[in-house]
Amino acid sequence: MQIPVALPGMEGQKLTLQPSSFLSGPKLTLNGQLVAKEKGSFCVRSNAGSPLTIKLKPRLLDPIPDLKLGEQIIQLTPPLQWYQYAWIALPVFLVFAGGAIGGLFGAMAAGISSHVFRSDRSEPMKYALTGLISLGAFAAYMIVAGTIVAKIGR
Repeated sequence: MQIPVALPGMEGQKLTLQPSSFLSGPKLTLNGQLVAKEKGSFCVRSNAGSPLTIKLKPRLLDPIPDLKLGEQIIQLTPPLQWYQYAWIALPVFLVFAGGAIGGLFGAMAAGISSHVFRSDRSEPMKYALTGLISLGAFAAYMIVAGTIVAKIGR
């Protein structure tokens, strides 16, 4: 998914944000070319030739960050609603039942669910998919924890 970014002074240039993935953080592209990240920020040139420094401001459990241009915060998408965050975070409660293993599966499920909520699927489909992801995390935890307990018990 590529999200168009409109910045003042960059009219006519195609600046896009690629949200974070499971293996890498968010990326900026300018006119199809990847913008290099230097010291935690991205530097692009405006139409007038002046440098613009863009920093990415992450949101908790959201693959789409806000942009910080100088002191201005630019929201590319509205933040998720509190109830969406609550639904996404449900599998994290596996940490209380399963310690580190439960926390691992819960965190993975929450990360995957946050990407689902940022997809272009219908709202009922998002909730259904993320519910299945949470159930899958619980099932995977039960299988792994059960296997570990069975191996230790021998």
